[in-house]
Amino acid sequence: MKAAAVFGLRVFVLTLALIIVLVIATNVARMNRSPAGTQLTAPNRAAEAQQAAAMLPPLLVYTFLISLVMAWIIQRSRWHGWNLIAALIFTFYGLMTLTSQIETIVYLRAKMPSGLIQQLFLMGAVVAILFVPIAVLIMGKIRRQEESPQLERSFRPAGQWARLAGLAVVYVMLYYVFGRYVAWQNPEVRLYYSGSAELASFFEQMRSTVVTTPWMLPLQFVRGLLWVLSAYPVARMLKTTRSETACTIATLFGVWSFALLMPNPLMPSSVAHSHFWETLWCDLLLGAIVGWVLSGPAIMQATSGQELQWELGETLG
Repeated sequence: MKAAAVFGLRVFVLTLALIIVLVIATNVARMNRSPAGTQLTAPNRAAEAQQAAAMLPPLLVYTFLISLVMAWIIQRSRWHGWNLIAALIFTFYGLMTLTSQIETIVYLRAKMPSGLIQQLFLMGAVVAILFVPIAVLIMGKIRRQEESPQLERSFRPAGQWARLAGLAVVYVMLYYVFGRYVAWQNPEVRLYYSGSAELASFFEQMRSTVVTTPWMLPLQFVRGLLWVLSAYPVARMLKTTRSETACTIATLFGVWSFALLMPNPLMPSSVAHSHFWETLWCDLLLGAIVGWVLSGPAIMQATSGQELQWELGETLG
């Protein structure tokens, strides 16, 4: 009970810290400034206050869930100090910013104000660089701790890239299946992206994608690799069973979808909510698959230095 209370308190502190870091990052990236030519009249101030009030509840949910997932990963990690910080900055920035903003460039660049995409990349970097060390410090993993014998994943280099590429292909398949049968079922989504509410067959839609944008499938493959590579350090650091690792990475992938519940000036709420359900279920399933595949056999490290192999499912070799 005491351990749970301490963990809950740390998550609460992390949530407050993440909100403060987001405010700092917003200012550093200059995303809090009104567009050029906009006068701060009373109606504009009222509109900004109303938007801030609407933003608060989903922001609290979003920051709490991120803090909860990060706290759990850090607590269950066998890494510590700068190794842990560097790995989680890579993961945090990859999942929060790189994977999502690449798609923003593809689909929403024409709808975005000039310079916004650069600001988003900068803001994500500031958040990752500031928040991750704070999280590691609050969770007490700055210094190495004396622990009982624990699990260490055994990762074999042979065939590893083929495995990562295979998971990237799985991502592409899930991306288009969930996109077609979840988000694309909403006529407002079809109107927003294509200008037509017509619902073509899955085969026709894929054929159109290949013919009109032949670079799209390779791009989504690269995004799939980014998802998998972002999860790779987490799979290595966790001292958990294969099933727990799969669940942890599933939640790590799925938590970023909650950003779509916040007001978005670039996207109607109906479109954003459809994308929320699409990405949530797709990313949860992808994370579970990635976590399971990347969870190789484990080595039980004894304090005497002797190593006893403990099989957790099939080996990766």
